[in-house]
Amino acid sequence: MSEMEVSEALVSLEALMSEFFAPTTSNLRKREIETMLENFSKHRDSWRHCLLFLQKSQNQYVLMFTLTTLENIINRQWVSLMSDEEKTEIRLTLWNELMAKHEVMQYFIRNKLAALMVSIARYDWPHLYPDFFSNIVELLRCPGRRCLLGLVLAQAASEELGAARDTGVLLPSARRCQLERLMLKGVPQMLAALSAILEKNAQNEGQSNPPPSPTSGIPQTSALPDLLVNAHDVHTADKALDMEIVVKCLTTLQHLFSWLPLSSHVPPTLVTTVFYWGSIATQTQSKEAALAGLGGVCELLYRRYAPPSSGATALRLHHCALRLLRHLTHPPVLTPHDYLNKLAEFLKLFISLHFKRLEAEPEFDAIQFLSYLFQFTFQVPVCTIFVNCLDIWIQFIDILKPEDTVKYWEALRGLVEGILNKIQFQHNKAQLQHLDNEIYDDDGETEWQTFLKHCIECIARVAELAPLDVFTCVLERWQGLAGVHARAAGRGGCGAGGAGGPDGERLLCALLDLATLTRVAGRLAPALLADAEPCRTAHGADSAAARAAAGAALVERVAAALGGAALTRPHRAAHAHAHAHVQVHAEMFACMGAWCVHAAACGVPQHTVEGLLAAAVPFLLPHELPEPPLLCHAAAHLLLSLSKNVKFTGDPVAQAGDLFQHAQRSLHYLEPKSAGVVREALLWLCLSRLGPGGLGPGAEAARALLAAWTAPLPHAGPALALPPLTALLHTNAHANTVAKKVIAEGMGGAAETALRMLCEPSCASAEPEITEFFLALFTALLPQLGAFAYTAIDVFLDVAQRGGGESGLERLVECVRLGVEAGGGCGGGVREPAVLALLHQHALPRATHHAPGLARAAHRLLASLLIHRWRYFFPTKCVGEEEERLQQFRGALSALGRALLQPDIELLRININALETLNTKWKLYHKPIFRSEFLGEFLSVLLAGLGEGGARALLRDEALAAAHAMACVDFNAFRLAFLPHFLRALPGLQPDHQAQLQHFPPDTDLPTFTQNIQRLMNDVNCYRAYSALSGAPPSDMLS
Repeated sequence: MSEMEVSEALVSLEALMSEFFAPTTSNLRKREIETMLENFSKHRDSWRHCLLFLQKSQNQYVLMFTLTTLENIINRQWVSLMSDEEKTEIRLTLWNELMAKHEVMQYFIRNKLAALMVSIARYDWPHLYPDFFSNIVELLRCPGRRCLLGLVLAQAASEELGAARDTGVLLPSARRCQLERLMLKGVPQMLAALSAILEKNAQNEGQSNPPPSPTSGIPQTSALPDLLVNAHDVHTADKALDMEIVVKCLTTLQHLFSWLPLSSHVPPTLVTTVFYWGSIATQTQSKEAALAGLGGVCELLYRRYAPPSSGATALRLHHCALRLLRHLTHPPVLTPHDYLNKLAEFLKLFISLHFKRLEAEPEFDAIQFLSYLFQFTFQVPVCTIFVNCLDIWIQFIDILKPEDTVKYWEALRGLVEGILNKIQFQHNKAQLQHLDNEIYDDDGETEWQTFLKHCIECIARVAELAPLDVFTCVLERWQGLAGVHARAAGRGGCGAGGAGGPDGERLLCALLDLATLTRVAGRLAPALLADAEPCRTAHGADSAAARAAAGAALVERVAAALGGAALTRPHRAAHAHAHAHVQVHAEMFACMGAWCVHAAACGVPQHTVEGLLAAAVPFLLPHELPEPPLLCHAAAHLLLSLSKNVKFTGDPVAQAGDLFQHAQRSLHYLEPKSAGVVREALLWLCLSRLGPGGLGPGAEAARALLAAWTAPLPHAGPALALPPLTALLHTNAHANTVAKKVIAEGMGGAAETALRMLCEPSCASAEPEITEFFLALFTALLPQLGAFAYTAIDVFLDVAQRGGGESGLERLVECVRLGVEAGGGCGGGVREPAVLALLHQHALPRATHHAPGLARAAHRLLASLLIHRWRYFFPTKCVGEEEERLQQFRGALSALGRALLQPDIELLRININALETLNTKWKLYHKPIFRSEFLGEFLSVLLAGLGEGGARALLRDEALAAAHAMACVDFNAFRLAFLPHFLRALPGLQPDHQAQLQHFPPDTDLPTFTQNIQRLMNDVNCYRAYSALSGAPPSDMLS
């Protein structure tokens, strides 16, 4: 092209790009422009125009378009279409542009251009691009912006050419290994240059002593650079550039640390230098550098960095961390929140990897370190960072042994006291009042609930080491606040000064804190009553008797408070503090729910436990003035805990009184969630009185209760009557066999009625509720249903043929699967031909991608039929139907194989697991019918799936294990017969590539086989892509 033609084309391109990004351009016009640009990009010689445009244009839109076009050309045409002369022309032009203009380019243009140089090196280094790596190292040794350019290239090279990273660009496995070797060979030079950059800039920051060498011994605290003490802010252009270089250097190192063999390539001095930059977060222009430095050290610790002098390195890190903590806490320094979170991450890693090792070092003062960590923890400015700091302490507690408790008890006690202060409004109102308690996150928790949960869990972890001491610490605070609550309840819920004013505020804080401490006390029950050896702290050993007495004292006090609250209802009288009283009351119910599990172990008197029952029941009965739902729900859970964990001397059903006598009416008063809990609790109050063989008054009471709940089914209809029964069945799925027998007897009438309704067209609209009920019934009580299960499954098979919704069919299929898996008893009545007909004629044809649940249920049933009814297909005796059953077996395996082709990852998991189970249990892969008719097809599907990637990569290990087990049936046949046939059948592979790939290594062990298969499929994808690109027809450039 002449100079004028180039200028005209460039003007046209700039006009198109400006028009495309103009806000007034319509979508139709944008699509037209996209089409023109795509046609230009596909032209065989478009790269020549792009190089000219790159040299002459200053328009950032044009530059990005030309670079993107060149990127596509490099990735798509470089290997198969372009000559060496053309490649050299592109490379030299790009390099000259980068070197000439990198100082004035926009950073994203510079980075894109640097990435293109690395993309070229991916294919041409070292044979056509021998100076690629030396150019980078040379730039790293230059000052100013040339150094920054070298860092950009170094990070891009690490990201694109480093080991074991899937960049989305197809490369033969041999080339990947070659690039890894080349990178590892050059990395020492690069690391030396990067280290020199950091040390030089550290000296420029005002540090006269470089980081110590590995031979200089263990550094003292003063050996850390003095930048923390002599911090100065010099706002100059050179300073900003130096910081940009440092940040880029640290981020490059962080990526190198993610894949390098650390012990052989990363010297301890470099770690010290990186940590030095990670410790300067208090300087205005160094925040990014500090964050990147800490990120690099964390990357090393995540990969368990252990050089030959690992003990000295750990001690060096300790000195650095100690000095940093001292600087941040004396006096407290205003530090960015993201840096504090990263520091907490580092400290957690450091403690998990090095704390126990350092205990043996005489230079290591564990108490001093914990003291600074304590100050840091309780000086962080916001609660979210405080929660991350608690993770550090939990990590510390995890590495402690029981004998360490005495040594570190003062630190642990201080931690507990500090957390208790942190979660109480009386001590920390300024922070706590800003925590949101209304908006729920993805886990269904508010910000306050998340904060409180982490704090309580940390206290509970300490309590596992010293239960009585921690519990006593909590109980002392609780008792003082409980007295305040008792006095306020006695005055109608308000303090002496009423609800308003300072006294009212103090009372509100006291009530909220009492609720919090009550929750803590409930959480400590398992630790306090655990069957463990006496724990020894600075206060001596705590005995099991002392712990039981402390627990009994709490139960007595709370039971008395609950009994009084049931009479006075302080939440009704204290309007201003009603919510706080409700919180306290609900937390007391929850606390006693946890403690009644251990009531007998604590020696709590029976009348106290019965008092808890009496305190809960009134909140579950109808009242003219409804009780708060939170209180009702908490009382319901206490009733459930009592019914399952307490052995009453009297009749608990009689003690429940009206709640039991009018159970159906009482439950209508409650919210559905609470009603479900009460329903389960009442049933267990009856079941707790069962005699031998499921006889006695408890069984009669349970049957009467179930009869009352199932009686409304005929007239109320399944849509209303069955969901509560379904929920009850779900909650009793893991009950003991005797209890299940009684429940099955009580549910029998409802089950028979529901089965009739399932067949009635008038009840078709309630099919979801009916099928959900039967799925819960079969899941919970299948062995107890006896002959009814056979009848129900036959009905399910018939009902499935009439159509209906996919969800209803899915649940019926699941019920049939449970019957198939039951075997012997109820499973013996399942007709295998009918099940196969259900699958092949109804379930599988309707199991489209719009009904993934049905597809998964159908294939679970198919897998269960093959696994649990294997003898049906291969009977030990002659039954005269052998050929027909073999045909059925072929059909089942064909359906299983088709499922391996589906995109649903869960469906793939079900069927791969089914194949593995069939082979483990029944030697499927060795069966002649499988070897002759299915082995090759299944292997082909599995290997093709491994080549696809995407979501299937989530099951790569399972697919490789299945392929390995199939190949090992006859490994020589796999290598010499199957693989050549498989490769010939793949479209897009050239004969020379097929011949090259057929040389599969003979290793049969699973790890090596896995690596070899992954290399094979990578090369298959790579060569097919090359073939597709080389065969692509050239496109004419359109104007």
